Amino acid sequence: MTRKNYSEIPILLNTIGHLEVEVTIDGTKTGFLIDTGASNTVIDIGFAKHNLMEFSSMNEKGGGVGTSQMVLFHKQVDLFMINNFEIPSFDLYATDFQHVKDSLAKKGITEPCNGVIGADILIRYEAVIDYKKQKLYLKK
Repeated sequence: MTRKNYSEIPILLNTIGHLEVEVTIDGTKTGFLIDTGASNTVIDIGFAKHNLMEFSSMNEKGGGVGTSQMVLFHKQVDLFMINNFEIPSFDLYATDFQHVKDSLAKKGITEPCNGVIGADILIRYEAVIDYKKQKLYLKK
């Protein structure tokens, strides 16, 4: 894949089968899930506020599993990195992930990821997931 101009990014399969990856948002590191069903990349607003990230409110609502009424926030980040793969000037969205974190805690995930990588990145960078090797490939 690297010969085809893809960057190789290590991923972790957690204990309940979710794919996790390390991201850095304007210098703040955290874990995100790779969510092929999410249309956009989204961060937990609680984590964002705790790390002094300022987001603007949006008039539209977002959807997720079980709801279409999630309050959304937006921020233009200078640099979004997935491991060492750089995405400059990126539109990041935020919403409350507490219900997700509560559900994961019931399954034994005590340090859940703080966001999801969605189709906005996966499609744009022609993502390939190698489950066996636990690698995510993004095209440069």
